[in-house]
Amino acid sequence: MSAPVRTFILGREDRDEAWAETVRLAEVLVRHRITARYGVSRHKIQGRRGTWGVYLTDRRPELGPPSLLAVRAFRDFGLAA
Repeated sequence: MSAPVRTFILGREDRDEAWAETVRLAEVLVRHRITARYGVSRHKIQGRRGTWGVYLTDRRPELGPPSLLAVRAFRDFGLAA
């Protein structure tokens, strides 16, 4: 099993806004039933004062590119996958 790959999705100046986006992305992953492979997290961006990042984590990158189901989920969130 490969190490998880964390990908930056978006940044927000406000911590609460970043949390709201994190929750929204998590809801999309749950709705599309792809939480076994993908997760979401929020972290303070190093070197960027007051900026928070929302990240998507692929827990199984060895499986290759995202499935069509995952691509649909990312589009549902507003990402052009």
